[in-house]
Amino acid sequence: MAAPSAPTVLQQLAAFVHDVRYEALPNEVIDYAKRLILDTLGCAFGAMDSDVAVALRRYADDAGGAPQATLIGSGRRTSAALATLVNGGLLRYLDCNDYYFGRDPAHPSGNLAPALAMAERQGRGGKALIAALVAAYEVHLRLADHAGEPSLWRRGWHHGTNAQFSSAALAARLAGLDAAGTAHAMAIAGSHQNTLAQLQSGAISMIKATAEAWVAKAGVEAALLAGHGMTGPLALVEGQNGWAATVAGQTGEQLDAAALTGPFDGRYRLLETSIKPYPVVATASAPVWAAIDLHRQGLPAFDAIERIVVRLPSFALRTPSAHPDRRYPAGIESAQHSFYFCAAVALRDGACGDAQFQDHVLRDPVLRGLLGKVELQEDPDLDTRWPQAAGGGIELHPRDGQVLLRLCPYPPGHPRLPLSDEALTAKFLGYAEPVLGHMRAHTLRDAVLRLDEYQDLREFTPLLAPD
Repeated sequence: MAAPSAPTVLQQLAAFVHDVRYEALPNEVIDYAKRLILDTLGCAFGAMDSDVAVALRRYADDAGGAPQATLIGSGRRTSAALATLVNGGLLRYLDCNDYYFGRDPAHPSGNLAPALAMAERQGRGGKALIAALVAAYEVHLRLADHAGEPSLWRRGWHHGTNAQFSSAALAARLAGLDAAGTAHAMAIAGSHQNTLAQLQSGAISMIKATAEAWVAKAGVEAALLAGHGMTGPLALVEGQNGWAATVAGQTGEQLDAAALTGPFDGRYRLLETSIKPYPVVATASAPVWAAIDLHRQGLPAFDAIERIVVRLPSFALRTPSAHPDRRYPAGIESAQHSFYFCAAVALRDGACGDAQFQDHVLRDPVLRGLLGKVELQEDPDLDTRWPQAAGGGIELHPRDGQVLLRLCPYPPGHPRLPLSDEALTAKFLGYAEPVLGHMRAHTLRDAVLRLDEYQDLREFTPLLAPD
């Protein structure tokens, strides 16, 4: 008899995903998962009136779908796949949702959209959702740490590509598939959902908001297909023409399958994600904090400033946010992903929120004058903490020769500099109250913090819309 073949990478990943149990999770992991869910929902409410939200909701209405899952903010219900796309686009639009840096960056909260949709569709409870979400975060962030030579981004792929595996695994688990079916779901999703980095380069278009959402929608569809008996290429990752070789550029020993698929060893990457205090590209958070702090301490007159130096780790200077074409951004998406703009507007206003990314601000002549003085500079000291921390700083060079400096080695919201409960609640309510009203927003906040008490998510999801 032939010896049984060794399990493939996807089969091992699927086994890992099904081994995660709510009862075995440390309390700090459960509590932080709830904080991330609260923060992510807040970001979604903040995008309700955006052009992206309007287009996605119109598309969902046009496409139609069985009423399986709730659309955040509206209460309308559509298919689990379409709800994943719409809600995923909402939570990503502001670029204020959580982030992580490994070989590649990641926005793992993109996994919440399929988690909510599938848990509601299947009538799963809060504990099941949290456990599946923790597993998805781990899969997503292990790929961010170990996939890509030298990284997916530098090979021309957007980091949202990694979400195809985590979202399919999460959706399959919540759909009730076993480990074998989950492996097929990941194989189906991974066969098609590799995303080009061009969507976040140059002049950024609206579709950038769906970078993870589009992939996660396909992850839901892959799980549903697998549940109906569809199979995928289980050797998709390590095969001769597989994902590792063709997309990630890793062959042979370059692919660390053990690191991707091993059991928890006391490290939960979910605890290493950062929560954003500002709606800007993650690597701008520290310079923005530094600029705001300088503003609070008092600034010289703007016409007395000769240079504004933004200090960054070297990785950041290789990203589109540092490209000269971002100095004078024409739209909100490009402005949020411009080190020049984020630093200058935070320095000018002493704040960096939605008000700083309105059209009239982008055209303001005083601000444009400051933008012309911004320089980007590599800081070797910040490299020593990368990728564990995306630090940054601001140097002001007035004409009188006195240099003003603020450094932020760990950006606000980093696990070593976490947002307080009060700050997190204020961020959530600031986005949720205009949509839900005061009482409903507070009710939803309390419900998220006791999410594991819900036996059926269909009792929770009505809170996602006004009463």
